[in-house]
Amino acid sequence: MASPEAPTATVKFDVGGRLFKTSRSLFDQHKETMLGRLISDTWLDDSTKPIFIDRDGDIFAQVLNFLRYGSVTLPNSIPKDMFLRDLDYFGISHESGTVVGETEKFPLRVKEMLEKLARIDSDAEELERKKSGVKLLQGLTAITALCCAEYACGRKSVTIKSQTAPDLHQAASKVMNNHPAGKEMFKICYPSLD
Repeated sequence: MASPEAPTATVKFDVGGRLFKTSRSLFDQHKETMLGRLISDTWLDDSTKPIFIDRDGDIFAQVLNFLRYGSVTLPNSIPKDMFLRDLDYFGISHESGTVVGETEKFPLRVKEMLEKLARIDSDAEELERKKSGVKLLQGLTAITALCCAEYACGRKSVTIKSQTAPDLHQAASKVMNNHPAGKEMFKICYPSLD
């Protein structure tokens, strides 16, 4: 057997020709609003008939969403000022930032996209620095091996000729001439091999 409150578990509205069926508990949470007072037992004579409200049905759908979630992002088809006017009409208070128009979100999306691109660029720069560090270490390793071999043979200086070892010559040139950190590291590790 159904309880006496079963017929009032849902509330029906006819707003601008659109029919809405919503749980009564939603309005029990918002008793201070016009809608909460409208469906109270003293105002509601017949719970089977929809309550007629002479407002825009599309906006009312968003009003219900606002009551459900405490915030809403309005579609482009609903102007924010009209929505806020209906919130005032229904006696629903709102805080700043709880009602956002879709067009207001566009700059935020652009900002998020630009921040994401900046992170990608930063990651790419970091990867390039790591690659440069690896190339530096490879060049230093090659030069170190050559210098050790030459030093073991009793030579105090090392000459790397581009004709006999072009890859090694290129690596050594980059390390010694183009990469100050590499040049400094080489001098620290091998001060006698200037």
